[in-house]
Amino acid sequence: MNRLNFLMIDLPEDINRLVTFGDFTKALEMIDLYMTRNIPQILKDRLNFEKDRIRRLKQDYIYSFHEALSLAREQIKDFSKEELESLKDGRYADWIYVDGEITFHKRFLQNSIRVHPILKTRLIKPEEDGSDILDKTIEEIINKGHIKYFIHIKTGLRLKDKFARKGEKIRVHLPLPQRAQQIRNINILNTSHKPKLISHENHPQRTIYFEEIIKGEDKFTVEYSYESHVKYNDLIVDNVSKNQPTFYTEEYLPHIRFTHFLVELAKEIVEEETNPLIKARKIYDYITQNVQYSYVRQYAAITNIPEYAASNLKGDCGVQAILFITLCRIVGIPARWQSGLVVNPDYIGCHDWAEFYIEPYGWVFADPSFGGGALRRGNEKRWNFYFGNLDPFRMVANSEFHYNFSPEKKFLRQDPYDNQEGEMEYLDRPIFYDEYEVIQKIVEISKME
Repeated sequence: MNRLNFLMIDLPEDINRLVTFGDFTKALEMIDLYMTRNIPQILKDRLNFEKDRIRRLKQDYIYSFHEALSLAREQIKDFSKEELESLKDGRYADWIYVDGEITFHKRFLQNSIRVHPILKTRLIKPEEDGSDILDKTIEEIINKGHIKYFIHIKTGLRLKDKFARKGEKIRVHLPLPQRAQQIRNINILNTSHKPKLISHENHPQRTIYFEEIIKGEDKFTVEYSYESHVKYNDLIVDNVSKNQPTFYTEEYLPHIRFTHFLVELAKEIVEEETNPLIKARKIYDYITQNVQYSYVRQYAAITNIPEYAASNLKGDCGVQAILFITLCRIVGIPARWQSGLVVNPDYIGCHDWAEFYIEPYGWVFADPSFGGGALRRGNEKRWNFYFGNLDPFRMVANSEFHYNFSPEKKFLRQDPYDNQEGEMEYLDRPIFYDEYEVIQKIVEISKME
């Protein structure tokens, strides 16, 4: 259920027109009609997936233009209709057509306030900025050459009561920290239930797996600790070796795909440059300078994530990271995925970034979304830091994009590509993200000497 190469084929044009215009009811009818015809299995798979994609789009896009305008006026002083049009056209507010009408993403306002240069200053109830320790931490990493933290957190999922099918079996996969270059001394301290399986520390999408009978008010949690050790990578162009490896430079379908558009974009970005470190920096600069940070639809509702980012010039952390990885691979630079959580004293939440390989430095980091955010704020030191380096406030659960769990999930995952929060399913159907609540709690974060 996690093999999705059929995404590389197009929908029939009449269905594609209906989906583009947001006539989802008619599109679903047409899909059912096509399924009665003598079509190849790969097209059947693509059509079945489109039915699920439509379900996801309807979950994500919920505000009419009028509703979006009213919501913005409740939070932003003197907000006008023209400003909402400007946010829409400026890639701050994500939207699609639903039944022929402009319909905004459920997080359009949070995104606009977060990334727009002035909206935050006009909030009716101004937000309090938390203490930002990133600049101090980055300064210490650069000056000392390294830093390490002890991190203890609790994560999990709680099944909402109205979706609890008492007496039936449930299967639960929760992410765990994996062994990575910056992660050491992982300890599982406590679990809500006895695990059926804990995947190996090197598994590319590491999880703890439970099988239980539903009793009602069911909550599945894991508590763990680990150490985050990061060192400063002072990348010097003249020190780059002439001989570079070729691993992690291939396509990884369906998303890390060398389409003609992305190949041409990569050529324009790197031009005649041959030094791989400079090429990687050119790609990082292009993304951080041109791709607007934006909350987007569920990843399973995007059929080609890096091309979506490059053609629309918008995307969240994972969309930007997979674009960086794909462009690097196209020009022969090894690059791969890393994701999990951001865990600092003020915040815990999901995040994605990338690694790329340069001899003689080995695997180093790139975080285009953190770097782009720093650039928007005029913080060039932080922008430069996130090319080659990373802060210690991360939990790494995933080192591959689009990889199966161990054991595999039976039904299509809520996120088929990444795993930051966890997944649940019954024996006969998946459990959707709006049927459970996510648990992410910081227990302790302390700097180690």
